[in-house]
Amino acid sequence: MPNRSEAEEHLRVIRSLMEKATIYRAISAPTALVGGLCSIAFGSWLYFHWRPLPEGNESSEFERLFLFGWIAVLVITMCANALLIWRAAKERNDPFISPAMKKALWALLPPLLCGGFFTALLSFLQEPGVRWCLPGFWMIFYGLGLLATSQFAPKSIPLLGWCFLAAGIGSFLGDYWLEFVRMWGKGETHRPTAANLMMIATFGLFHLIYAACTWPRKTATSDSAGEG
Repeated sequence: MPNRSEAEEHLRVIRSLMEKATIYRAISAPTALVGGLCSIAFGSWLYFHWRPLPEGNESSEFERLFLFGWIAVLVITMCANALLIWRAAKERNDPFISPAMKKALWALLPPLLCGGFFTALLSFLQEPGVRWCLPGFWMIFYGLGLLATSQFAPKSIPLLGWCFLAAGIGSFLGDYWLEFVRMWGKGETHRPTAANLMMIATFGLFHLIYAACTWPRKTATSDSAGEG
């Protein structure tokens, strides 16, 4: 059982996180824009550069580009997010690694660890086609990570998490990927193209839609937070 001082510290951190929810929204909107644009740019390049692939072709070169390219998109987006958080903390004269950030990172740790584990596991497996399940796992664990922040984040972030979670689960239902490709991929039915299109549709379009929906409230909420 936590003692009284620990409980008070816990409540103080939660209160601080809730008070800064508008700041998180202001930061998450440009981060989502960066992530969405990078996802669409890389995914589109990969789609047109390697398209059309012969039926059943899953070359090792394409697999390496797919895996390391999407990891690079993640790293760029995370760096952009860290830079925005650092600038916001500097403007408020707060430490970069604040108690609020520690609590947020602790909430994000389990889904991030699971995502990293399954990425490493499926990357080293030699079963043909197994790597194309990675987008579904990435969507699920990313969605769970966003949902883990629901106690101290603006409502828009958990909503985005539910969208990713639903898309990730849906990607494993039957031939969902293949049907997606038949609709938007001009008849191609191989999983590499389907996996890439799913990444564009979720990590690309979902983030752009999120940025477009939350950005108009950024200025007003940030100004009110600054006046407070």
